[in-house]
Amino acid sequence: MTRVQQSPVDTGGDSSGLSYSADVRKNDGNLEVSVAADAMLATATLYPPIGDGAPLTPDYAAELLTRLGVTAGLLWDEFVEHILDVNTDRHIQRDVPVARGVLPVAEHPEHIVVDERFLPGFRPVSDDELSVDWKSISPVLVVKKGDIIGTVIAQQDGINGTDVCGRAIPFSKDAIKGYTLGKNVERLEDRIQATSDGRVILDAQKISVEDVLIIKGDVDYRVGHILFPGDVVIEGGVGSGFKVYSGGSISIKETMDAFDVSAKKDLICAQGIIGKDQGQVRVGGSLKAKFIENARVAVRGDVEVPGSIVGSKIYALGRVAMGDKGRIVGGEVFATHGVACGFLGGGTKPVTIINVGVDFTVQQKLDQAGAVLRELSIRLARLQNMFKTRPEESIRKARDDTDAKLRALATNIAELSKRVDIDEGASVEVKNVVYPGVIITICHIRVSIDEPMKKARFHLDRVANRIIVEH
Repeated sequence: MTRVQQSPVDTGGDSSGLSYSADVRKNDGNLEVSVAADAMLATATLYPPIGDGAPLTPDYAAELLTRLGVTAGLLWDEFVEHILDVNTDRHIQRDVPVARGVLPVAEHPEHIVVDERFLPGFRPVSDDELSVDWKSISPVLVVKKGDIIGTVIAQQDGINGTDVCGRAIPFSKDAIKGYTLGKNVERLEDRIQATSDGRVILDAQKISVEDVLIIKGDVDYRVGHILFPGDVVIEGGVGSGFKVYSGGSISIKETMDAFDVSAKKDLICAQGIIGKDQGQVRVGGSLKAKFIENARVAVRGDVEVPGSIVGSKIYALGRVAMGDKGRIVGGEVFATHGVACGFLGGGTKPVTIINVGVDFTVQQKLDQAGAVLRELSIRLARLQNMFKTRPEESIRKARDDTDAKLRALATNIAELSKRVDIDEGASVEVKNVVYPGVIITICHIRVSIDEPMKKARFHLDRVANRIIVEH
């Protein structure tokens, strides 16, 4: 009868398993089985027969494994191949896998996985980039309505494992802290998507899309350019060379360097606007700023500046309103519905031009058309002179084409001229002093100031076709 012996063996690490073997006749093939401490793996050492000893047989191995309780996860076909090899080659084979347990599969609850680009953390610049515009790298991640933010991972049921002795190993339940849905976010089947344009916010495991962007500090290299579909609130200032685009309104608490700023609605700058290089500001609504210096500003609504406008070009389809001490010094102002200020011009007689009563967008088209008209007129004159000395067909055709373009452009200019003066009631009111060097134009009727004036109001007398000054 076979007798099973047990002796501890080292299986590596901090745990040990058990080694099992059976008594056989001297010189017969023999088998020793080791079971790991966690019973997830059984291995064998195969001893070949010596001389005329009996070979090791699969039946002998099967009986031994059964007596040892190794009944699950058997790698039987491979193990039998090893038995045949050891009988043939007559070499000891060690650590031959006999049986392997099946690990349990943990239970996963349903949860949301957020797209990687919305997760916080630094993202290195690609090595393929030859140069990097650090101003364009911004932590503000914007989505549009309908954009996918994350994916819903379905629940995965747990599955028990089994060790080599057939004992069940209970599965665990993963504690996954999933995201909940916040403002402007909805679930559509297995996708999480934005219901409005805005910035993705991950706060306390909640996913939201905020339609107002708040910058806690300055717009600088830490923040980068701002391109946001909603309102933008900047609690600091805007650094030189940085762009701020908003699909809503912009509110800035400190001074703004006007490199490239665009607001679809209103712009409020609690301090002031300082122009930089060829910088420009575009506002779809109204503009409020403490002062404006050396800037180019286009506004579809009203402009309110209690301080000063110095050396700037202001284009407004509304009215420019300043306080009793507000000053306009140098530069040029277009204000469709008028200007009101405290001081106009300066003691050093800087050229200060005020245009009211006109639609500056039409005026710009007129200016552009006028420049093209002059170029075409020069070209036509040259072609006419060439045709006199060289009456060739190609020159005649070029002359006639240029003449046709010139006539069409003249017609367009005539139509624009009818639409450029849109408010004959617009006026320029100065509460304190108008200095020499000031030029005031109301609906293309001009007056130049050669002597200082105190408290004056300029308005148009269309019957007399001249500007009236009231003191």
